[in-house]
Amino acid sequence: MKKILIILSAIFLISSFSLISTKKPEPLFISFYSWENSFDKKDINEKLYIKVLDIAYSTKLEIVTTNLKTTPKDFVPVIYITNETMKNVDYSLVSNAILKTLKNLNFNEVQIDCDWSDSSQSNYFKLLENLKTKLNKPLSATIRLHQIKYYVKTGIPPVDYGVLMYYNMSDITDINTKNSILDNDIAKKYHYNFDNYKLKLKLALPLYSQAIQFRENKALSIFEGVERSDFDSNFIEISPNLYKVLNSTYFKGRYIYKDDIFRFEDVKKEDLKIALDDFMNLTKNRFDEIIFYTLKYKNKFDLDNLIKGKI
Repeated sequence: MKKILIILSAIFLISSFSLISTKKPEPLFISFYSWENSFDKKDINEKLYIKVLDIAYSTKLEIVTTNLKTTPKDFVPVIYITNETMKNVDYSLVSNAILKTLKNLNFNEVQIDCDWSDSSQSNYFKLLENLKTKLNKPLSATIRLHQIKYYVKTGIPPVDYGVLMYYNMSDITDINTKNSILDNDIAKKYHYNFDNYKLKLKLALPLYSQAIQFRENKALSIFEGVERSDFDSNFIEISPNLYKVLNSTYFKGRYIYKDDIFRFEDVKKEDLKIALDDFMNLTKNRFDEIIFYTLKYKNKFDLDNLIKGKI
């Protein structure tokens, strides 16, 4: 009888393990950021994270509110705050500006986007605590890769969850940077401490392209939405993704000079897939949601197939 029970138990364990190992992972959910200064889109089916407020500081607090002509039913208002603001302005003033903007909106949660530093951490974390208390709704914050690798020093923001911004990971002003939007080799240098990071994470990935203008090796400006085909006969490619201006001319509505250098930056679907796979392997403390930046480039790739690995 004992022998039969042992055999039955073994069969049960093997069957249970087989069920667990063949269990399909939850499908990934796609959502988008909207980062324009005006929003008037209708018939939106996607979940959106809409930037509703820019808060900056030069000699005083500078606030720019997004012109929301319409708002979808399912959206998360996002507030962008410069690190300079949190260095120089008391959190209570920033909180008041945010709450004033949010009072006329219908929402279920709020996201704060700020790349804080050592000198602004205390003020910024107080802002988050203040907002969480006064809003009494879920609050998230954007996280950069370096803030996970060095979390003991940078701290973990007091919010409900984080959104890992898996882009803008290199120095955009350095002419020798390969691709400041997404460079998986650079990203791998920050693949540390995910097991120790307490915040549950969502992942944000880029869809945009841009060109950085340099003059005498100094970065001058950014041209968003540039395509490789925009570099016409007025340019010559001097090395991969670096173009030299042959004749002074207008480019995307702005005047550029002979000998200026442009670095073209874009994302490939293969690189997005590597970034996604790396993130999925780095942490289990995550949501099954991928936020793409931004909505205006949603048709750049077949995103449904990309997240399923069918690229």
